[in-house]
Amino acid sequence: MNATTEANGAVATPNRYAVGTLKYDKRAIVILFGWLLWGDFAFNFFESVFGRFMPLYLKELNASNVFIGITTGSVAGLVNILFLPNISQWSDRLRARLGRRIPFLLIVTPLTTLSLLAIGFAPEIGALTHRYLPSFSWLTQTGLVLSLLCLFTIAFHFFNMILVNVFNWLVRDVVPQVLMARFLTWFRVVGTVAAMLFLWYVFPTMLFHRKLTFLLVGFFYLAAFLLMCWKVKEGDYPAPESRGSADNFLRRFVTYFRDCLGIPLYRNFFLVHVLFVIGNVCANYSFLTLYARHTLRLEMEAMGQIYAYAALLSAVVYIPIGWLCGKIGEMKVTLASLVTLVIVAILAYYLVTDQTSWLVYSLVSSLPAVGWTLGSLTVSMRLFPEKSFGQFASGINVFSCGGMIAGNYICGEYMDFVDSNYRLIFWWVAGFCTLAIVPMVAVYRGWRQHGGPDHYVAPSPIRK
Repeated sequence: MNATTEANGAVATPNRYAVGTLKYDKRAIVILFGWLLWGDFAFNFFESVFGRFMPLYLKELNASNVFIGITTGSVAGLVNILFLPNISQWSDRLRARLGRRIPFLLIVTPLTTLSLLAIGFAPEIGALTHRYLPSFSWLTQTGLVLSLLCLFTIAFHFFNMILVNVFNWLVRDVVPQVLMARFLTWFRVVGTVAAMLFLWYVFPTMLFHRKLTFLLVGFFYLAAFLLMCWKVKEGDYPAPESRGSADNFLRRFVTYFRDCLGIPLYRNFFLVHVLFVIGNVCANYSFLTLYARHTLRLEMEAMGQIYAYAALLSAVVYIPIGWLCGKIGEMKVTLASLVTLVIVAILAYYLVTDQTSWLVYSLVSSLPAVGWTLGSLTVSMRLFPEKSFGQFASGINVFSCGGMIAGNYICGEYMDFVDSNYRLIFWWVAGFCTLAIVPMVAVYRGWRQHGGPDHYVAPSPIRK
């Protein structure tokens, strides 16, 4: 067994696969993939409700750009930074009858659904609260609704933060490493198809059928995801390392950041994600949507269809890009995607002026976005040590969310400063993606120093 196989704990013989104590034949792998992809389909359909609809929802309530940026991104970032370090270590060390990931998913899935339903019904909840609770009379009804939305959004981000991270850790624990790139390709294809169906059939009517949409999507997701949790089984894990008697919440918090930042290879990879999130995610989920709606004056139906076309193209190109990851390596695909995103954003500033050019931009930009998504995800599955995978993989979200907190706030201030000239957001994307290229080159060099594609052994922190 080579070093990579030993480090990952995965074994493969013809039509036989193993990861940890889990052993699969070809039929069992197909069934496993089927249930995990079903859960991913339900999750992406569900999460699209918040990601795509929330900026427009808040704009309809006359929220400022800063409020939109904070609510859609910064709150999530703060929740991740405060709680994910300890939750990731807790999950890595948990040894329950159902495993170390499934118990978390069974608890947080209903709570995530409930919090999203509260967001969808916030205007009605706010109206009833304003009418029947005189203690809130000092607030206007709109102010009360926005306050409740903040509260419900914090709850949603907290539960969803646990759910999305633990789901990814579950994939790492049950999918054999030799099949990981292939699985992640289909993982992203299915998720993209779910987003495409949402954008085509649901998104155009959400402002008019808000309550019904939240109800139907919420309950579909709840049933579908819990079914996946029931069908997917975890294996046995070795006993966790013992901890000293002085172990506590604060000590684990400090240890987490010391471990994550103590290894240059991981530190640079986290920095890549921070810069990408500030430059791309903060722009895409809030202000590029507002650019299409309020600068280009696109109708909701047209926006939904264009997003769906882009999602369809993404679903198609995931397969050849997945092949490309295997052919030239996921590191090179990730790096090339960042360079392409810079070029596309600069061209978009000058060329995107109407619905047709927005369609072209949406289609073209989806190609490097797919390369980044699949490439960086595959890199993360290989880069971190197996025994503490949750801890280090969560670092991507923890540090990225730090960038999201600052990025959404500064980007919102930037948009207010330029009087909502949303076209300037393209320069924001280009600038931060350019900065992300530098640490990504360092990651590539560090990865080769630790063995490269054939003999990579993930470095672990040295604790005294």
